Amino acid sequence: MTPQSPHHDFPTAHGDRTDDRQGATREASGEVPTRRRAVGMAGVAAAGALALSACGGQDQAESTPSPTGPSSPTDVGAASEIPVGSGMKVDQDGLQAVVGHPQEGTFTAYSPVCPHQGCMVNPAKKQFVCPCHSSVFDMATGDVTGGPAESGLSPYPVKVENGRIIVG
Repeated sequence: MTPQSPHHDFPTAHGDRTDDRQGATREASGEVPTRRRAVGMAGVAAAGALALSACGGQDQAESTPSPTGPSSPTDVGAASEIPVGSGMKVDQDGLQAVVGHPQEGTFTAYSPVCPHQGCMVNPAKKQFVCPCHSSVFDMATGDVTGGPAESGLSPYPVKVENGRIIVG
């Protein structure tokens, strides 16, 4: 008597039944994938797509918005409107900037784009702060003083004429 392997009936994609040996052969050759294999592969594909999206598919330079810098001198307001130690955001006449008044008689202007990942910084007491990852920049120099940013804010030319702040 010849030993026989166990025989199991499984449904095929066409509704008829075949034994596990034929099904395994068909599955290995790619003719008739089983539902379990198809669902498993879909899960692997979804997990792979999720993992790749978490890595970020863009370079930092591609994802960083480019603010409009001063193409010509722009009057952004009265110097008396910005108390010492504070600053303001500017978005007017094609100019995007943050302007600071770090000490009496001194005004600074920078690109508002955080060099870490491109979020717009906000003025705070004697500093500019990125709301996305908490990078902190010195208002007087634009240098990074904390957080994940590795470089400072890009400076813009600024001066005070007749009590008005001119950027550019």
